Amino acid sequence: MDCPGVVSTTLRGVAGGGFPNEAGDHIAVGLLSGDPESVTSLRLTLRTSPALRFLDKADRCQSDVVLAITDTVDDTFLDALTAVAEEASNPRQRIVLVSGRLQRRHLPRVFSAGVACVLARRDATPQRLARAIFACHRGQAVLPGQLTRWLLDEIRFVQHDLLASQNLAPGGLTTREVEVLRHIAQGDETSEVAAKLSYSERTIKKILQDMLVRLRLQNRAHAVSYAMRVGAI
Repeated sequence: MDCPGVVSTTLRGVAGGGFPNEAGDHIAVGLLSGDPESVTSLRLTLRTSPALRFLDKADRCQSDVVLAITDTVDDTFLDALTAVAEEASNPRQRIVLVSGRLQRRHLPRVFSAGVACVLARRDATPQRLARAIFACHRGQAVLPGQLTRWLLDEIRFVQHDLLASQNLAPGGLTTREVEVLRHIAQGDETSEVAAKLSYSERTIKKILQDMLVRLRLQNRAHAVSYAMRVGAI
């Protein structure tokens, strides 16, 4: 899968095509690359952005952003990428991937490892690298158009094909649980929900209790909040 062009969110503080340098942004950057020359070159080209602080490999687990660079994404590189994610001591750590051609079969592992930004290596100018690092640090995404479409297709498949075939709504809720939560969100009491759905109160309570235990939710309000967050109601 080729990755021409970039679809990115708006970046502030980039004047005259230079590096982002927002006040208050100090980013610890780790590097993952099998090419020592690439690591040295990156440190030199990005050192003009004073907000970026590069960490040694031993401290990479503390990184805010890991810059992962490879010509070829294969199973060996994906193993290394997954190891970086598993070793992270910073829960907010995200990964910027700079690579050559990506194969569709590798994409689930790429994103599950925490990759939030992807740049084609041929397009990875110092300015674009710095912008991707800052965007990633702020919780934004920089993705080629093809990958954005793939993610949308995956979401559509999960919601419409996989979940629907199992009688599930987004977030692992059953359609019956969604019906109950929709009424609770409207302020209905258990007896009112039971009457509207033609169930007994005991059944409604069991539906709610089973859902709370299965999804590790604290109470009904938490369940409603969860259902709204995942887009089930």
